[in-house]
Amino acid sequence: MNDTSNLRAIGIDFGATSVKIGALPDILKDGGEEPVVLETLSYSSVNDLIDAIAESVAGIGKRHGNMIAVGCGVPGLVDFDRGFVHTLTNVPGWQDIALRDILERETGLPVFIDNDANCMAYAEWRFGAALGLSNVVALTLGTGIGGGMIIDGKLYRGSSFAAGEIGQMSIDHKGGPGPYGLPGILEGHIGNRQISELAATRLHDQPMPAGGWTPRSVAEMAVAGNPQACQIWLDVAECLGSLLASIAWLINPDAFVIGGGVANAADLLFDPLEKKIRASVSSVISDDLRILPAKFGNEAGIVGSAAQALDAVLERR
Repeated sequence: MNDTSNLRAIGIDFGATSVKIGALPDILKDGGEEPVVLETLSYSSVNDLIDAIAESVAGIGKRHGNMIAVGCGVPGLVDFDRGFVHTLTNVPGWQDIALRDILERETGLPVFIDNDANCMAYAEWRFGAALGLSNVVALTLGTGIGGGMIIDGKLYRGSSFAAGEIGQMSIDHKGGPGPYGLPGILEGHIGNRQISELAATRLHDQPMPAGGWTPRSVAEMAVAGNPQACQIWLDVAECLGSLLASIAWLINPDAFVIGGGVANAADLLFDPLEKKIRASVSSVISDDLRILPAKFGNEAGIVGSAAQALDAVLERR
């Protein structure tokens, strides 16, 4: 890998409610500059928000210098080669946007657009929990479930750039249909909403936590020893472990890296999850397999998108 110590890239993490923008490698430093945060609902149109993003990129570039690229991670389906956003999840008006071309005109820098889960996977592989590994499956557990794969040291996107959508994979062929018709998808079993609904049903005899049932409140109750709450996490681990064991048979990765809000349950999730996976695959696969918590949290999208952009430009030189 080329020395990037004197070069920088800007990462843009596009969420449903906000856009976060920061510089790499500065964001990796303790006490570094906080990302710029733009609230998406504050802008009346796609163009207005893109203008604000470009203005923020220019401001960061002036403060730091040596900017050579911009990366952007978005929650939705992306044509990576064209830098084209088909649709953004939960963001009205963002359909069929040539985001790369627009941002390149606005910023004067090469721009790279990718799915946000791919950016998370890249961040963990380049600088995080999976540093130094060649074959990695990374996933985020939250409202939805996203995933990204590093295979033979390269991010694998698939023939139409839609690979890694772990949340859309089935764990129950007789389950209810997912949004694309596949029954029993993982996302329909262990997303934030599903865990909250399980808690409302199974813990109905318990006082409602302030703010309602959430994965966090279920984890807190499990830590306190409530057996129903503990069982919810065992069931989550069973669902997730079944799917990850299947992926392990298919890909034989060095590691699974797991992040997102649901993953904050820590040992409540990771201990039974690891047992489930190891009990479901050959020792040939499991002996060297690691199940790792993600290093990065909210900054993963910035780190991963900027790192992709920086590496891509350096590889062209």
